[in-house]
Amino acid sequence: MKIWQLSYPHNIQHVTSPDLKRPADKVKVKVTKALLSESDVAVYSGAVKVNAPFILGKFAIGQVTEAEQDSFIRKGERVYLAGTTEDECAPDGLRIAGETADGFYRDFVLAGVDDVYPLPSSVSDEAAFLIDAIALAEHVVDEMHVDIGQHILVIGGGLYGNILCQILIYHRAVPILADNNPERLARAKRSGIYYTFPNDDTLKSKVLEVTGGKLADGAVYLASANRCEPSVMFPLVKRDAYVAFCSLTQKPLHVNLENAIKNNVTVKGISESREFVSTAINLLANKAVNFSEFTFRSYREEELPQLLQKYAELYESNAYLPEQFDIVKFIF
Repeated sequence: MKIWQLSYPHNIQHVTSPDLKRPADKVKVKVTKALLSESDVAVYSGAVKVNAPFILGKFAIGQVTEAEQDSFIRKGERVYLAGTTEDECAPDGLRIAGETADGFYRDFVLAGVDDVYPLPSSVSDEAAFLIDAIALAEHVVDEMHVDIGQHILVIGGGLYGNILCQILIYHRAVPILADNNPERLARAKRSGIYYTFPNDDTLKSKVLEVTGGKLADGAVYLASANRCEPSVMFPLVKRDAYVAFCSLTQKPLHVNLENAIKNNVTVKGISESREFVSTAINLLANKAVNFSEFTFRSYREEELPQLLQKYAELYESNAYLPEQFDIVKFIF
């Protein structure tokens, strides 16, 4: 079996590994495409520590090559591989591919039948890489008890923020997207998100204008798309509101809770959404999300080291990574 092995930060190599022997309770999946994520770049650069040698790759799709005859997962099915799975031996009970366990930058993986999700033909390979963003959005809606007509402030207009706003609209809530990147705000407008504003001193007046003189019913801070002070949300929400902080990597997030405590705000932390993957696939199949404004780029696996190095240099300079879906094809 061939794998992309990280020996130490900034060093990833194509090496041979022993073939995987499938136990009866697993399926064997040929990885066909994987997404290059911010998490992969953080591990590659050394910002997130792992025990080398290590295999990166948090998100992937593939084709089932071996399965039990009586399994509901059939040989030949195209599947989405769960990036987060339960692990009783892990400190927090979870195993995260490409972060706390070997990831998907290899030609084959073994997975439990509950950790692979068949993809309907109406969900393209590219669309499948939105599953995590949609699942996170559904997790936010569930944790914050979002109701019809509520105004939800979203701080951070990156790809995940855009998807979150679309899912809020799907649930008949009213998102207010705030960001200081004009390109993000313009893309949000083209995606059907009506209320988009700069995240500056005028934001509170804009929120009051949209809500008819009231504060937001809830707010979400997306750490991966933000440089602003996290506690900026608390003065912008009603008393007893829900506020969620979402982070896709293990980077620390320091939050001043003074205003949250004064206003009895309920704070939620969300970093993974494995329970909402099936819901996300169903929403994609039913065309609930418009991703026509997103950029998808395809790369050969041989380009992976150069791509990681380029993004690591941006990451280490504290610059934003390009907001696009970089999909690596695995053909061995």
